Amino acid sequence: MFKAKLKGFAAIIMAMSMMLSFTGCGNSSGEGSTAVAKAMAPAATVSESSAPEAETNLDVEAKPVEVPTVSVPTDAHYNAMSADELYAQAKKEDGKIIVYSTSSKVAKVAKAFMEVYPDLEVEVTDLDGGESITKVVTEVDSGNLMCDVIQDSDARGDIAFNYYGKYLEAYYPDDICANIDENLMTYGMPLYSSISYWFYNTDTYPDGAPINNWWDIVECNADGTQKYDLYGKEIGSEATYLALYSHFVANPEGLEEAYKAKYGKAIDYTYDADALGVEPNNAGYELLYRLSQLKITFISDGDEIVQAVDNSTAEKPAIGLSSAGKIGNRDENGYAIAWVTDLAPFVSLQNTSYAYTTTGSDHPAGARLFIWYMCGGENGDNDGYAKLMKEGSWSTRNDFVNDKNPFTLADSNTVPSDLAGIYEHYLDVSDFWAYWHNLSPNK
Repeated sequence: MFKAKLKGFAAIIMAMSMMLSFTGCGNSSGEGSTAVAKAMAPAATVSESSAPEAETNLDVEAKPVEVPTVSVPTDAHYNAMSADELYAQAKKEDGKIIVYSTSSKVAKVAKAFMEVYPDLEVEVTDLDGGESITKVVTEVDSGNLMCDVIQDSDARGDIAFNYYGKYLEAYYPDDICANIDENLMTYGMPLYSSISYWFYNTDTYPDGAPINNWWDIVECNADGTQKYDLYGKEIGSEATYLALYSHFVANPEGLEEAYKAKYGKAIDYTYDADALGVEPNNAGYELLYRLSQLKITFISDGDEIVQAVDNSTAEKPAIGLSSAGKIGNRDENGYAIAWVTDLAPFVSLQNTSYAYTTTGSDHPAGARLFIWYMCGGENGDNDGYAKLMKEGSWSTRNDFVNDKNPFTLADSNTVPSDLAGIYEHYLDVSDFWAYWHNLSPNK
């Protein structure tokens, strides 16, 4: 798990009444193989975090937090085996291949897999994000491992930096990895990428998205009211959202440039860095602070987020942050919604879904054959991979184009996650959001 950091949060909450209240728009400035070997290379160690250790919000001193290097274990013997060789060995392994998955589509992949490999049986259990690794840890620590394959995303780096070796391994099949950017294999075998897009109402804005800069989202009207009704999941409990803002904190330069492009001057920083001992004059924290002071309607279901955008009007314009796949409501339910695809410095992160094998699995060949099939096989053209490629899902293979999407991942105006930077800042960003949102007059 993440290294524990005692925040003294109760004392901070007690001190809130002693602080000057910050308001939202009114008080912010508002102005506004070889590939496999390279994939296993450890990420750079990150040196320092801004995590406070004091009991109050006064005289807080940051304490260094070490981000462990990543060493992804893999078995070159299995990586080099053909599908036929894996199948021959898998048929000698007794019992079902057990898969823990966060996507309901993996069950459809398993059905197609068993039609191609009739001597093997696959059982898929659907779980929420993060539950799969929790179950595997419990199973391994109790000496009763059941799972063979995990499909999950790793938005905050928890899996990458904590569970390889004892619990998980990566399978890098040579034939597939020849068609994947080696940088995408740093933290595991990439299956596909999803994106959290801002959605807007196309009836209200028939000529295109009303925003093209992250600072537009927190902009206010001349009377101090916020410009847009905002909808999304609760930032403090949604890993992909916090990962996005943690990435901004770890890499604030793009936001600094976007602010200057919008307003023609450097950022006027309005957050109190001393309150939680975070880095001062960081554009990522400034954006998150301004956002924390606005009125946001939190909705746990992505379909309902885009429905709220569809229900909005020109008098009360709205934008909502949700998974790109929710664009399906445009055709299925007739919603007047579209993605915001032009946003400086970039739209969002590429939230990669990975496939892992469990360390000590009873089905080492069968597990790898299923991952090989789930990742599209040698040419990316099997029925299993096609079931994962809906609109709003992007293949990580350079030899496959999902024609359901209007553009490729390379043209999506997104960037790969800085997972080391996210891991370093994630807890601080979570505390920062909770603290300032709790103080918001618009909560």
